Amino acid sequence: MKAIADIGITSGYTGDELKQFVNDERMRIEKEKELDRQREAERLRKEKAKEAEIQRQEKTAVKQREMEESERRRKFELEKLKVGSETKQKEIDALAKQKEIEAKE
Repeated sequence: MKAIADIGITSGYTGDELKQFVNDERMRIEKEKELDRQREAERLRKEKAKEAEIQRQEKTAVKQREMEESERRRKFELEKLKVGSETKQKEIDALAKQKEIEAKE
């Protein structure tokens, strides 16, 4: 405040004018501080929102990979069952053919 008063005196303010100048400057400084606090709060809010979005995207990517892996396993198991079924069917067909040949003899 002393520095503001000195600036006011240097600028030619005296008495009530000096008091008003000091008061105006004090109010201006307080407004600037409040604006700085608001800007900082907004910056922090945006930063947190950005971090939350990154985390959400990472979770989504993990879920997507898990779903893809699950789908690959399911397809593998289905293919394994199909191959097993085909193998059993070939065995049954071979046994039936062998019985047919034996029956003809």
